Amino acid sequence: MAHQSTEPAPPFRFPFYYGWIILVVGSLGVLASIPGQTMGISVLTDHLIGALGISRVRLSTAYMIGTLASSLAIPFAGRFLDRRGVRVTTISAMLLLALFLSLLSVAPQVLTLIGSGGHTATFLLITLLFLGIRFFGQGVVTVAPRTMVSRWFGPRRAFAVGLMGIVTVFGFSWAPQPLQLSIERFGWQQTLRMQSLVLILLCIPIVAIFYRSDPESCGLGVEEGLPPPAKGALSLRIDTGPDKTVREARSEYRFRLMMAILGSWALFSTAYAFHVISINAEAGTGATAALRMFFPMSLISVAAQLIGSYLADRLSLKTLFIIFLVMLSGSGGALIILHTRAGHVLLMLCYGIASGLFNIISVITWPKLYGRRNLGEISALSTAVIVAGSAIGPWLFSYVQALSGSYRSMGGVTLVVSVILIMAMIPLRFGDDLRTAPTVAP
Repeated sequence: MAHQSTEPAPPFRFPFYYGWIILVVGSLGVLASIPGQTMGISVLTDHLIGALGISRVRLSTAYMIGTLASSLAIPFAGRFLDRRGVRVTTISAMLLLALFLSLLSVAPQVLTLIGSGGHTATFLLITLLFLGIRFFGQGVVTVAPRTMVSRWFGPRRAFAVGLMGIVTVFGFSWAPQPLQLSIERFGWQQTLRMQSLVLILLCIPIVAIFYRSDPESCGLGVEEGLPPPAKGALSLRIDTGPDKTVREARSEYRFRLMMAILGSWALFSTAYAFHVISINAEAGTGATAALRMFFPMSLISVAAQLIGSYLADRLSLKTLFIIFLVMLSGSGGALIILHTRAGHVLLMLCYGIASGLFNIISVITWPKLYGRRNLGEISALSTAVIVAGSAIGPWLFSYVQALSGSYRSMGGVTLVVSVILIMAMIPLRFGDDLRTAPTVAP
C-alpha cells in the first residue's frame, strides 16, 4: 500500500475503472495550479510594477527568491501528502493558494495600511506573497494530482500520464489569453480575486468529492477490472519497483543524476520562455514571430507525449533519459545558430520533443524505480529541484548574457552540460529493463 490511511469508496458506482475518473479530475487539478505557474503570474508583471512602484529587476529578484524558498519547502509537503492523503493535502493547498492570491490583490492597500511604501517593505511583501503562491500553486497543487494518478495506474501509467500531459499542455498554453482578457475588463486585482473564488467554489468541491489517494485505500486494486494490456516483444516487466524511502533514493547516484537532468531542463526551458523575445531579437526575429513559435512547439510536445507514453513501457528509462538529453543538447545548440532558419527549426523540434518527454519521465520514473509507498515525498523532492531550476534559469541567462553580450553563450553551456550528462548516464544500470515474452490481451 502507498500509505496507511483508508478512504471511503468512490462516490458513485461506475461501469468502468475509477482510475479514469481520477485521471480526469487529476488533470483538472493540475490546471488549477495555473495561478501559481509562470504563465499565470507573467500576465500580472507590468500591473504589479505600476501598482507597487517596484522596478522590474527588483520584482524579478523577489520572484526568484520566493520561488527558491518555496522549492526548499516542497519536500515537506510531499511527506505530508504521504501521511495525510491527497484530498486533505490538495484542499489545504488550494485554500492557502486562494488566500495568497487574495493577499496579492490587496498588496497596494496593505502597504498603505501599514504606512510603509518604501522599497524594502514592498520587496519583502512581494517576496513573501510569491513564496506562498509558488509553493502552493506550482508546488503542492501540482504534485498531489500527479502523484495520485501515478498511484492509480500500473501497466497503463505512462499512457495515463501522457493523456494528462496533453490536457495540461493545451491548458497552460491557452491560459494567458483569458487571464489577459479578464485583466483588461475587470482589472488585475479583481482577476486575482476571481481566481481565488474559482479555487474555493469549483476546484475544492471537485477534490473533496472525487479525489482518492490510491485504489488500495478504498478497497480496490490497481487497474482492477481492466484487461492486461497488449505487450510486444520489447515490453518491460517492471511498472512499479520495490518501495524505497526518500533517504534511500537520495543516496543513489542515479537519483542525483536524474535530478540534475530534470533541473537542467527546468533551468533552460524557463529561461528561454522568460527571455524569448530578447533571445529572438538578438537573432533578428521580431516579438510576434518569436511568440508564434510556441504554437508549433506545443503541437510537437503533444505528439512527443503520445509517442513517449507508448515507448515508456517498451524502452528502458535510461534510453528515454538519453533521448531527452539529446533533445536538450539540440535545444542548446539551436541557440548558437538561432540567426539561421535551421536554428529555428532545430529549436522548435528539440524543444518541443524535450518538453513532451519531460512531462512523461518526470512522473513515471519515481514509481517505476522507487515504488508507491513514499511516492509523494519522492515526487515532491523532484518537483523542488525542478522549481529551483526554474527560479535560477532566467537570472542565469540574463547574467551570462550581460557578461558575454550574447545568449549564444548559454546555448553553448547547455550543449556542453547535456553531453556531460549523457556520458554520465550511459554506463548506469537502471534495473528496469527485464523483459518478458510477448503477451496478448484477451
